Amino acid sequence: MSLDSSPRGGRTDHEIEQDVLAEFRVCQDVADRRFLAVTVEDGVVELTGFAESYAQKLAIERAASRVVGVRDVRDYIEVRPRHADQRDDAEIERAAQRALQWDARLPRGIHAEVTSSVLRLRGVVHRLSQREAAEEAVCNLVGVRDVVNEIKLAPGPSPVDLELDIEAAIRRRFGTECRDIWVDRVDGVVTLTGVVPTFAMLDDIERVVRSIPGVTRVVDHLLVAMT
Repeated sequence: MSLDSSPRGGRTDHEIEQDVLAEFRVCQDVADRRFLAVTVEDGVVELTGFAESYAQKLAIERAASRVVGVRDVRDYIEVRPRHADQRDDAEIERAAQRALQWDARLPRGIHAEVTSSVLRLRGVVHRLSQREAAEEAVCNLVGVRDVVNEIKLAPGPSPVDLELDIEAAIRRRFGTECRDIWVDRVDGVVTLTGVVPTFAMLDDIERVVRSIPGVTRVVDHLLVAMT
């Protein structure tokens, strides 16, 4: 099967909207689409309606963001758990604490507090990847309506050392394949530009940078070199 006729750019909002809806239909994590509404304006997708869980809400947002031509996703979906999935705050909080304690990626000292089914994460970690891992550990819990990540990042190395650490880590993992990558950082915000040879490297490189102490956010502008 040839994909030569696949859309490349200049897509209309209607085409993007239809593809978002089609992506929902094939996404196994988006079980019920009857209560979803999708509108697109200038490539920005707005999602409204209801989801049965916070995990489903995230799956809907990810599915929309995968579609070619989408510039941004604005998620206004409200989580309304089914009656059978409703849990009281204390029960959710106990489950969240267990999930955090049993996740080997996370340091001690991360806590969960739950009010009206909204789960707040608090604590201090040294890596952006740990902050994100804490959210991943609790986002699939039954009864959670929203997750607010208030985990703070501990101060990292000096700006000069941070940039050297990032460049060394990328070079160590990817060798000569990273020769066309440039790293720019302002405080802890790291911007990656340049080209890589494969799509797989895009996620791999960003994952490496997120794991380095002192990085607070990654802006990924890397492109895949088409040969």
